[in-house]
Amino acid sequence: MNRQADTADPQQGARARAAGPGGPQGAPDAPELIAALQALRRAPRDGAGHWDQYCALIGPLCRAGAALLVQRGAGGWRLLGAHGAGDDWALRNWPDLLEQRGGERLDKGFALSPLHDDAGRLRILALVQTSGIGEARLVLEIAERERGQLNELIMRAMLMTDFPAQEPAAAPAAPAAPSDGPGPASVAMLDLVAQVVAERRFGAAALVLVNGLAARFGADQVALGWRIDGAMRTVALSHVDRFESNTEHVQLLDEVFLEALGRTAPLWFDAAEQAGEPGCETHARLARRLGFGRLYSRPVQQADGSAGAVLLFGFKERPCAPDDADLALATGFLQPWLDALQQRDRWWGLRLRDWARARLALLLGPRQVWRRGAVAACSLLLLFAVFGTWEHRIEANAQLTTDSTRLISAQFDGRVEQVHASAGDTVRAGALLATLDTRELRQQQLDLGAERQRLEAESDKARAAGNLAELGIASARAAQAGARQIRVAQYLAQAQARAPFEGVLVAGERKDLLNAPVKKGDNLFRIARIDGLYVEIMVPERDVRHVLANARGRLRLLSRPDQSFPFTLSAVIPMAQVKGQEGNHFLVKGRLLDAPEAWWRPGMSGIAQVDCGRRNVAWIVTHRLLDSLRMHLWWLG
Repeated sequence: MNRQADTADPQQGARARAAGPGGPQGAPDAPELIAALQALRRAPRDGAGHWDQYCALIGPLCRAGAALLVQRGAGGWRLLGAHGAGDDWALRNWPDLLEQRGGERLDKGFALSPLHDDAGRLRILALVQTSGIGEARLVLEIAERERGQLNELIMRAMLMTDFPAQEPAAAPAAPAAPSDGPGPASVAMLDLVAQVVAERRFGAAALVLVNGLAARFGADQVALGWRIDGAMRTVALSHVDRFESNTEHVQLLDEVFLEALGRTAPLWFDAAEQAGEPGCETHARLARRLGFGRLYSRPVQQADGSAGAVLLFGFKERPCAPDDADLALATGFLQPWLDALQQRDRWWGLRLRDWARARLALLLGPRQVWRRGAVAACSLLLLFAVFGTWEHRIEANAQLTTDSTRLISAQFDGRVEQVHASAGDTVRAGALLATLDTRELRQQQLDLGAERQRLEAESDKARAAGNLAELGIASARAAQAGARQIRVAQYLAQAQARAPFEGVLVAGERKDLLNAPVKKGDNLFRIARIDGLYVEIMVPERDVRHVLANARGRLRLLSRPDQSFPFTLSAVIPMAQVKGQEGNHFLVKGRLLDAPEAWWRPGMSGIAQVDCGRRNVAWIVTHRLLDSLRMHLWWLG
């Protein structure tokens, strides 16, 4: 009895179980709700409570706490039907919610708006576009715990918001004719669409679609063709993960897609009966090549009404075409979704090109966008060059230089015994740099000491004998030996070369100095101060006239091109220097404005930009060419 009652009135049975677990049989499952909604779609809409019944069924199907159907009229939004399974927050606040969110564009057929109620709880408000009942919206309040299933729930709602047009006095709906499988909103197709939407890449989603359609309709092969840059391309083949686009099979499929794209309706091609029919030549070739008895090609419409994709089914044996209602609903929902995935998966350069083309089309019109854009850009550039101004800067080679340098040389002839530093090292004042061999000097010091003692003894002996002449000679020789001894002591004190101040060694390699013989005055090291660095800029003769006194500029060094350092000009040396084939250059000095960096070294080179004031853009671009013409054509006057 209960089964017969549910069969006679599926809406009543589903609504009874939609009340929740408190009913006799608990919550309804998706097939029962879908069957009830299908029956309700065929029923007259002027009956009392029709839209309330619709909301009572669509709410549980989409796991919504509340479902409302609203329609925009002359006086604003009005409520057609409502149902709430939880609290009445959405039922109480729907006018304010529609005032805030009702005007949003539904580019993909729906919009999601996370909102917080008065208690601070998060609620997800879904607005789904409807068709067949004027400008109406299905409003669903979905709990935050269902966030992971939002795509599937929205897809269910969109499949159930396509209302067929009804005659004013329609007869009672006749029983539905048997079809190939479930109805337009069949559970199998619903699951397939959910699986496709779950994919995040276009290729994977297309493969899931063709494999699912092949299993759903028992096709030997299903192929999907997509319009890419104005040409039809095969993007997915059932039961094939990868394929080469240059094979004869795939190229023949591309031709079939192009042939099917010219039709406005699906084509059921019977190879035995329609082999010679005009407009089906490519279908016939594919059927012969792959051994298919029948082909079914269906163009997929885009939002603007044009066909942007084609589904192709190949059957070896099948008496009739697949049910197009399932395909129409599924492709109607999946086409914008797949198109968005395909656009997102393209190379970023192509996406940027299409974005620029769309923006230019809004400004310049849809025809000859790039030509008009180029003309507009050239016109703007010309106007800017004639009337605009820009900062004029000259570039020149530059390097860091310092005047605070000191040469450290050998103070006596000898050999370098130890080297404690090398070029490039940073040293402190008094740091030991090198030590000379002092063994020979110490031997001289001992010999001079012994000789001095001997001469002093002779002097004492002459004094005792009263020989004044011998006394004078011995005393003089003893003083001479003492002087030589003092000089040797001074050499010993200067055997260690130390840094006179804190700085960087810019000359003096350890490998060249160690154990090397040196003479008095030979250079061992060259040390320079870091804090005394300034910029030397070699400005070409043709640009020196633009250099202004106390002008500012920026320096970029080759060792750190990502950083720039400001400076101001301090002096211009008025004497030109010849730089080989580069011609004459003038030396310009600049004072660095920032504190010296620890990694700066004297002699570092780079590029300096010197500000020369604002000048006309056209003059900046053409002044060197004009100067060259004046020099070569000066005889014209």
